[in-house]
Amino acid sequence: MIRFTFPTFIFQIINFLVTLYLIYRFVYNPIARYISKRQESIESELERAKAERESAEALKLAYEEKLKEAQRQAEEIIERAKLQAEEERKQILDRAQREAQALFNKAQNELLLERKHAIEKFKEEITEIVLDLVSKLIMVEFNSKDKIREKILEKYMEGIKSYK
Repeated sequence: MIRFTFPTFIFQIINFLVTLYLIYRFVYNPIARYISKRQESIESELERAKAERESAEALKLAYEEKLKEAQRQAEEIIERAKLQAEEERKQILDRAQREAQALFNKAQNELLLERKHAIEKFKEEITEIVLDLVSKLIMVEFNSKDKIREKILEKYMEGIKSYK
């Protein structure tokens, strides 16, 4: 059996303490430093990841804001283009109506002028025909030497000449 002796007991305690010291010095300290470095590394990585996430979110917000601004500008451009197109359409319609009205007025004036010329030509022809008839009647009447008829014909001729 194992016997208990005091010197062995002290030797075992010293041996235990030396083993603890060696383990502390050569095993625990390097492992503790490694764990500490690892913990610091993880914490710094977490901080860096957090900063990158915040930066990414800030970028995302900035891009979303830029996208909204671009959409707003695009809508403004489209709205201005629509308004400009509508204005141009109105101008073109107004110009077309003015041109059509001018053509209509010109045609109407030409028609009135042609009508006036036709009426004047008709009057001239009628006057010539009447003068021819009157002159023939006068010739016939001069042959008969009727003074009353001659005066009536003269008044009639004066009226025709003044009409012309």
